[in-house]
Amino acid sequence: MLDSSTLIVILLGLMASWARMGVALVISILFSLGVGIAAGMSRVLERVIIPVLDILQSIPILSFFPLALYAFVSLNPILGPELAAIFLIFTSQVWNIAFGVYEAVRVMPGELLEVSRALNLGAGRRFLNLYLPITFPRIAANLPASWANGLYFLVASEIISVGGMRVELFGIGSVSAGFIISGRYLELLVSIVAVAVAVLLTNALVFLPLIRMSERYRMEEVPVEVPRVWLDRVFKPLKDVFSHAYLPGHRELASAFSGISSRMGELRRYLWPLIGVVLLTLTLYLSPLLSNIPTGIGMMLDGFTRLGVNVFAMLGFSVLRVAAAILLTLLWVIPLTVLIHGRRILESMVVPLLQLGASIPATLIAPLIMDMVSSWGAPIELGALIIIILGIQWYLFFIIYGGFKSIPSEEVMLCDALGIKGLGRFRHLYFPRIFPSLVTGLIVAMGGGWNTLIIAERLEVEGRVWEVAAPGIGKTISLAISMGDIPLLASATIAMATFIVLLNRLLWRRLHGIAVSKLRVVEEA
Repeated sequence: MLDSSTLIVILLGLMASWARMGVALVISILFSLGVGIAAGMSRVLERVIIPVLDILQSIPILSFFPLALYAFVSLNPILGPELAAIFLIFTSQVWNIAFGVYEAVRVMPGELLEVSRALNLGAGRRFLNLYLPITFPRIAANLPASWANGLYFLVASEIISVGGMRVELFGIGSVSAGFIISGRYLELLVSIVAVAVAVLLTNALVFLPLIRMSERYRMEEVPVEVPRVWLDRVFKPLKDVFSHAYLPGHRELASAFSGISSRMGELRRYLWPLIGVVLLTLTLYLSPLLSNIPTGIGMMLDGFTRLGVNVFAMLGFSVLRVAAAILLTLLWVIPLTVLIHGRRILESMVVPLLQLGASIPATLIAPLIMDMVSSWGAPIELGALIIIILGIQWYLFFIIYGGFKSIPSEEVMLCDALGIKGLGRFRHLYFPRIFPSLVTGLIVAMGGGWNTLIIAERLEVEGRVWEVAAPGIGKTISLAISMGDIPLLASATIAMATFIVLLNRLLWRRLHGIAVSKLRVVEEA
């Protein structure tokens, strides 16, 4: 039987974890709006921002541990571990939102931007009246996937262990891990049920209402009835503040935004001197570390030497595992999204069930999966494949689901009028419309898949190790983390990031450009 103190610990741990994830999600949204809009509107910034995002999303979250822990603990020994945990959760939540914002801006009809320029809207008004409404549906659609992926790495974010150093934060992840270690499976089951209930409530009270609200910002020629949700009452005051219809003196606000924009333009000439001062300050502050650069270079060379040509075999086996997981995921994601598209009753039943499945942190059940696979006498590769699928399937579903939500209803009505159904509708309507979202989902899923490899290819729990027999870059990184081998960890992480960036630039980015150009041709026709 459970005592009241255990239930209180579970509830308090749940509240602590939800607070960390909530803070990380808000930061993720703000970050995504900034970089996504900038990359979508400026070709120059796009060439810088998108490769940087590719690099950052391809670096496994577990590889951030030593750097994040050292950096934040150096800033504040007391709050440092907490800030490190929030940062690590942020790195697991942000990428699909950022790419969703970027995609929404890229496929935005050009005439909307021309109208905003003709009306001489300042930067603030353009953001509130154009970019925010355009990107809101993609942000809302990606929130459940980001929350699910944050849960996936929740245990790893609350129990930071590198070599002999171990930092444990109070939260539902660390509490549940303690139940696993002590063999208290009833308490573990209760904690998983508590997480599932909390996720259902979060989705029902926050995410789904936001998704419903976002439907009114779809670019439709035919008016669509959008059900009102309780969040309308929360956001209405903000809407009134920025609305011409309700705001007394809105011309003064527009004038203020224009004044700010003009002043920002005047400050641009001071930008480079300011950057120079910042760089000089950082150089002086970090000058004691510069003497260690030769040592660091030597350590990196040592790591790459130990990797040798085997790194190509590691990357080859790892990319096959991720590709197989993506293919198997698409086999159920695309048919399901086609099935529930436009069917509100079915959608209202299926989506919460999937969100319930996404609420179970895979890192908690990964040891159970591996143990079950081993007891069946099946190869560990099967367990690795299951864990990778658990880490990427929510990315793919919610991003592709968001793409279906953005299909204009007049095009669906036209297909109904012409009697286009089945494969014909998928070929002529669904596939062209969701192709940019599909490519974005593949990019994000590939990055998420590489993150899961560190757990999937080698999992160590209290001295018991499950690892695939064939080589793998995630297996090498996991081994380096457990040994505290920083040179091997850094070299393997750089090799992984380099490979994924090349794959994104040579394949996925080109596909995304083709998808966007074809979608704009369809809209202009």
